[in-house]
Amino acid sequence: MREILRQITDPIGFHIQLAVLLAGEAQRWRSKVTFEHEGRVADAKDLMALLSMGVRTGEAVVVHVEGSDEDTAAAAIERLARDW
Repeated sequence: MREILRQITDPIGFHIQLAVLLAGEAQRWRSKVTFEHEGRVADAKDLMALLSMGVRTGEAVVVHVEGSDEDTAAAAIERLARDW
């Protein structure tokens, strides 16, 4: 399993545009991708689940990637997460 730890720096927080990008990227891979914030976990392939997390600027999140293509998937998601 790979973990990607990020602090949200976008002034709006983890907003719909970022959630759409993450969900779209997560859907490309066979691996299970989850988004964790303050002990709550959401399927990163589920846009509404991501938005319901309510992550604000300055808060930390962890993306977990687990499966047969986890290394490639995690690398792609990590590149995407640089803009959070």
